[in-house]
Amino acid sequence: MVGSGVTERPRVELIGADSASGLADLLHQFLEQTVDASDQKAEAARALRGAVVVRAAEDEAIAVRIAFQGDRIELRDIGTEATGSTPSIQGDFLSVAHVTSGQASPMALVLSRQLRVSFGLGQLPFLFRVLGFMRVDDGSDRPRRVPVLVLVLVPVLVLVLVLVFFLRK
Repeated sequence: MVGSGVTERPRVELIGADSASGLADLLHQFLEQTVDASDQKAEAARALRGAVVVRAAEDEAIAVRIAFQGDRIELRDIGTEATGSTPSIQGDFLSVAHVTSGQASPMALVLSRQLRVSFGLGQLPFLFRVLGFMRVDDGSDRPRRVPVLVLVLVPVLVLVLVLVFFLRK
């Protein structure tokens, strides 16, 4: 927060914009609009630290790395470049377009398997925050209800984590 009470927006930068893929352009425009939409979204973006790769299901050669660096969000086409252990989201262009236009929640698309995610267990909190950040708010002031599925999945995930921890010893 700056002295005026307005959250400083992270700069959204598309590296290699002149030759960027359609997916990179779409994500760049979406992220710019998202951080400009509200102080809450700008704060959420500034709090994110890490990278995620968004891959096009239609073409393995189309992939965009999004690096959240606090005061900056950097997008870069990476094509088929190896991503190592970077968490990734893969979906068809239409599903990604539905997320960026607010027509669908990224979590709903993950649960319906229209978006696929891969991640290490330790990356789950970061990936969950990224998907939450990408959700387009409907603009209403009504309180959001927690989906029943989330209420069921959270205890199950905690149980699985506890079992994995104790079974490793």
